[in-house]
Amino acid sequence: MDLALIRLYRSTRDPRRLDKLVVRFRPMVRHIAQQYSRSNEPLDDLLQVGLLALLKAIERFDPQPGASFGAYARPTISGEIKRHFRDHTWDLKVPRSAQELHAKVSRARVEHPDATREELAEILEVSVSQVRDAELTRHAYNANSLDFRTADEDGSTLGDRLGVDETGYRQVEDMDEVADALSILGPRDREVVQLRYFDERLQREIGVEHGVSQMQISRILNRSLLQMADHLENADTVTDVADDDAARSA
Repeated sequence: MDLALIRLYRSTRDPRRLDKLVVRFRPMVRHIAQQYSRSNEPLDDLLQVGLLALLKAIERFDPQPGASFGAYARPTISGEIKRHFRDHTWDLKVPRSAQELHAKVSRARVEHPDATREELAEILEVSVSQVRDAELTRHAYNANSLDFRTADEDGSTLGDRLGVDETGYRQVEDMDEVADALSILGPRDREVVQLRYFDERLQREIGVEHGVSQMQISRILNRSLLQMADHLENADTVTDVADDDAARSA
């Protein structure tokens, strides 16, 4: 009956007949998916993967007399579910070889629960360091949240240990650039800029101190800032040209 239904679907491509095949073999797919349901992966997701594999098996199976579709479909469905675990369920991507060794070590640990790493290495014919790395690989399967509390006495979280941008380096660079730009100004203009932007004095106060009007202080500031900006822009251009020359020479 199964072979006849598959032949009929393959000859007509009638979606209703495909639906009958899916309904017919859905219990088999569910049975296979349940064998992997001990993981954290939802059973509905595994069932969905298995049903997609069933469709592939229906398309690829050769319904010759005496052939068994179930015998053909089971390894196909199981292989797709295993591939799903390998490619889509790890929180952190690790090489396939590491995943496979992790699976072998896990199975060996179940069969030999009291075995040491040295004994497991001998059983699997790998080095002790490889066994240790395989055991550590499990941490990549389910990563901890950044809110996870560490074992430290201060009760810090993993997020507390993340690095942050260090603004001090940029501040030092900015101060160097400002000092360089100030160096091109005359003594009076430099003092006016420093009084206004470093000491935060009012233009009116600076004018009184230098015996000039507030308008003149404003003009000095505008002219000085333009000169400083032009100097820094030209310095950047010179640096870029030098970098280009160095790159071409290399």
